[in-house]
Amino acid sequence: MMMEISAKDVMTLRARTNAGMMESKKALQEANGDMDKAAELLRKWGAGRADSKVANEMKEGLIGAKIATDGRTGVLLRLGCQTDFVARNDGFQKLLTDLVEMAFRHPVASPADLNKLPFSDASGRTVEQVIKEMVGSSIKENMAVTGLARFTTTDGQIGKYVHHNAKVGALVRIDGSTDDAVRVLLGEIAMHVTAGMPFVPVAVSRDKVDPALLEREKAIAAEGIKGKPPAIVEKIVAGKLEKFFSDQVLLDQPFVKDESRKIRDLVADAGKASSATLRVVEFARFKVGEV
Repeated sequence: MMMEISAKDVMTLRARTNAGMMESKKALQEANGDMDKAAELLRKWGAGRADSKVANEMKEGLIGAKIATDGRTGVLLRLGCQTDFVARNDGFQKLLTDLVEMAFRHPVASPADLNKLPFSDASGRTVEQVIKEMVGSSIKENMAVTGLARFTTTDGQIGKYVHHNAKVGALVRIDGSTDDAVRVLLGEIAMHVTAGMPFVPVAVSRDKVDPALLEREKAIAAEGIKGKPPAIVEKIVAGKLEKFFSDQVLLDQPFVKDESRKIRDLVADAGKASSATLRVVEFARFKVGEV
């Protein structure tokens, strides 16, 4: 005969594990009322169910970010899930906050690095284990860190921008000065990258464009003009590449808030204001639902 479990014990276990009422009661019965054993059972059951959900596509989630007070470290993180209902869940949002803080405090370079870290609750579990348990018990749908960028600098600042709905955000690093003018510039460029207009940039500068992508653009530009004199072909291809650079290279893009100015113009003005040579070194942009 199964042990009688009190409603109070069920509620205590639910508060501790976020598991459902019936699952909590079943775990307590199988553990003969031992709260720790019941919690461990729920973790095991949750991990098993989590494995069956891994293939489920994650088109929802939230973006989180954090910048150090001195601006020299910054983190941008995307936590994915399957439904907006889960993304609005308090437990999901707390997990995002915890993960951003962990990524900020540890030199992680990827979601895989973050998954291996001990979780911040001193339970001895890794981040990956905690996420699996939440998937199997309280969240009940696939969930994972699907994007992570962490920048540091000793000669500049990091800036961030996250849209008010937390569905898209960007992180930008500029070296050369710690002046307030750079902090303002970082906010403007991060907002520009977040907007993704006219296109999400593929590189900071022309010399940083992936050579394979550049060759593909040259081939596309040359299509339909075969048979023309080489000088004409070269001129047409150069013109189309110039348009590609203007559309998709960050420093060449027109600023989203004032298209009469390019991003490089903003950088030059801030450099004059801070009496420094500024260099946009790197950026990252994450949007919920994108790979």
